Amino acid sequence: MSKLLLRRCLAGLLLLAAALPLAAQTRDRPIPGEFVVIDGRVDAGTYAGWKLYHTACYVCHGVGGTGTDVAPNLVQKIGNYTPRGFATKVLSSYRIVPMPDGSPADKDAEREALLELLMKRERQAQGQPLMPAWDSDDEVAPHVLDLYAYLTARAAGVLGPGKPKVLPAKPR
Repeated sequence: MSKLLLRRCLAGLLLLAAALPLAAQTRDRPIPGEFVVIDGRVDAGTYAGWKLYHTACYVCHGVGGTGTDVAPNLVQKIGNYTPRGFATKVLSSYRIVPMPDGSPADKDAEREALLELLMKRERQAQGQPLMPAWDSDDEVAPHVLDLYAYLTARAAGVLGPGKPKVLPAKPR
């Protein structure tokens, strides 16, 4: 084996060894919208999602997200949403919103939003409560993906409906 090839292999192994602590760190600190649950303990973001849920959502959607006569079971419905779709739904509720890059929404999404708007008006006419748009709420908007992580963990069956404990922070 040539010295150049040997040096490249060693450099690659060193890079891999340097990346391993970063990979372990990601497990403790998931990206927004993802969760970590170990022995019933959750990452800080998922805990923030639980906290937000129980201050803003549980009144209508029930403790643990299992639904009520007023609002649907979010543990069952969360699987229908991507993190972006969930955030859009929570923050804008039934409003038709433009795409973030300013391009028009695709026709299917626009049609779906119009149907949602019509259903909203029908429910409102019958005196049923409606989910507000939370985009202007300073507590909800910054933590909407934490909320998604909490509900996704509930839907995956790795987190029960009670108050979770937070994973201990790793020393740096």
